[in-house]
Amino acid sequence: MKPWKTLEKETVFDASPYVSVSRQVVELPDGARIDDFYQVDLRPFVVVVPVLPDGRILVIWQYKHGLGRTSLTFPAGFVEPGEAPDDAIQRELMEETGYAAGAISNLGEFVDNGNQRGCTGNYYVATGCVQLGQPNSGDLEEMEIKTVHPAEIDRALASGDIGIIHHAAVWAMAKTRGLVPESAK
Repeated sequence: MKPWKTLEKETVFDASPYVSVSRQVVELPDGARIDDFYQVDLRPFVVVVPVLPDGRILVIWQYKHGLGRTSLTFPAGFVEPGEAPDDAIQRELMEETGYAAGAISNLGEFVDNGNQRGCTGNYYVATGCVQLGQPNSGDLEEMEIKTVHPAEIDRALASGDIGIIHHAAVWAMAKTRGLVPESAK
């Protein structure tokens, strides 16, 4: 399969650094031309499943305006310009929870929309997490930090209490790769 060729690209909306929308003229491998293929670019982000030494998982309950409700989430946030995702995850974990990771495992980088792009996320598991300070996220959302057993996250996923696909995906990847315990000690 051959990639499409971008013949022209015009930004039609720009609210940098948060979002921009471009209109592209693309040529398909068979020579067909599409004059109005739109792509959305959102800021890159990181998300992490933090595992404590006893096997419990650090989670955050918070209101998320995109959902319009409270959801179970993991520490996450934007990658700042010039910042490496590995550094961003350490920073976000400390800012949102006051915890630091003993080690991090990168689960990969993924785009959330295969055609219109959306945002790029880097997914992680952090093990050996220990509290070094107090949270200081500066976020607009009110947060409640909890430590839970892995089975509680499975139940939250099954009941719809995890409402953001990135958080559901990082949990599923962490579990299928055997990077989180089946139960806490």
